[in-house]
Amino acid sequence: MTVTRRSALAALPVLLAAGLARGDSLAQQVQAALAAPGDPVQAGVWFGPASHEPRYQLAADRAIPAASAVKTAILIELFAAHAGHLDEPLGTDAVLADDRHLALAPFSAAQRKEVRAGLWGASVRTVGAVMMGSHKASGTVYSAAANLAIASLGGPAETTARIAARDPRFTGVVIRRYMLAPRAPGDNLATPTALAAVLAAVATRELPGVDAATAAAIVQAMMQSTDPALGEHRSKEGDLDSDPMVVLKTGFYLRGGAGPPLVYVVAAVLTGAPTGTRDAAHRRLDQLTDAIHARLRAAAGR
Repeated sequence: MTVTRRSALAALPVLLAAGLARGDSLAQQVQAALAAPGDPVQAGVWFGPASHEPRYQLAADRAIPAASAVKTAILIELFAAHAGHLDEPLGTDAVLADDRHLALAPFSAAQRKEVRAGLWGASVRTVGAVMMGSHKASGTVYSAAANLAIASLGGPAETTARIAARDPRFTGVVIRRYMLAPRAPGDNLATPTALAAVLAAVATRELPGVDAATAAAIVQAMMQSTDPALGEHRSKEGDLDSDPMVVLKTGFYLRGGAGPPLVYVVAAVLTGAPTGTRDAAHRRLDQLTDAIHARLRAAAGR
């Protein structure tokens, strides 16, 4: 019998529920999800308490395309560079005015007009919140905010150097291009281990060289929600629809004093071009990362 992509997607929750009923280990449940019918997928996972050894990891030291998940590391550098002045203008209006700047090159003339309207004179805090998705903006302005942050830090190479200098555990995060720029010359990469280290440092507010007020502002700039079992949730997702396609879910749960913050990084990458439509491939990666994230949350309660 031929298994359609739609039925493969629908099978994921069933497979995980069956594994839970059997008492399968977390590793077995993750592997069952990855083995579901469909295009081959590589996954990277890091899960555990902040500043502790991981409770579970999978290919966590393999560098993967990191999409917008790298923005948490960029946010740290942006706010640290402007500590005490987060509500003052970022000072990147000259970048916004220059159509030839690499930060603006990925955008059309109409989009550049939209970006200027949304970010001209914006404060450091606003640019950070927009690029993290916690301040409502269009997708164009969302991507452009990250590009302004990178430009303000000296460009991709200097941003990478700043991230690595902050903490040696962050060296697996590499910024090689502005958001939406072509991926071929060099992609933005990260290992799940390095992303987890970034998230753990933010969650515990133990960021070398960052004062308490700035560390708190970094946490506040992230997307926020509440999990009934695990408490306050801060997150950053990412995805890329060009090859190799990837979806990432990253974040932490503060747990209200019931233990150290709980950090997770879940990434799924297609190993080749999708055999079906890109929309279908993206839905599969999105559901797969959601399903694995759900199993990590459930395991936290055991």
